[in-house]
Amino acid sequence: MSRLRTGARRIMSTVAVVAAAAGIVMGGAGLASATDPNNAPPGYAGPFSYCQGSRYDAVHLGDGHAYIDVYWTSAGSGQLCAMTYDVADGRHNMEVRIRRTDWQTSWYDNGFYDRYAGAIYVGGMEGRCAYISGWVEHDGRRYSNGETFCP
Repeated sequence: MSRLRTGARRIMSTVAVVAAAAGIVMGGAGLASATDPNNAPPGYAGPFSYCQGSRYDAVHLGDGHAYIDVYWTSAGSGQLCAMTYDVADGRHNMEVRIRRTDWQTSWYDNGFYDRYAGAIYVGGMEGRCAYISGWVEHDGRRYSNGETFCP
């Protein structure tokens, strides 16, 4: 009987270690944010504190709780930049995400912020399109939207 109990403890210990490791890996991936511009894939940059260029358009999120500002500059080979803004008081969970439509990789910034997430850039946009999306959470509800931009 003691061998059975010892074997069961070893199995349970192994299961606990594997579950903890899986939780760390999966939890870490879900909590990641684009906080280091040096880690951006080629063509992407950010987050920064503002967008360069001129305001190109806006994407509304929900019932006036938030919006995404989209900026364009023709510098270099053209850049789009996006920031998700929250108009309500306090810190809220939010995200801004940008992906050139001819690429698989997107770049984003998310977390709990007082005012905005981003700014996130994508370059090489002359004659190309990018999908820009974002969300803000208020009182347990997520307000989200996204659009494709072809400057």
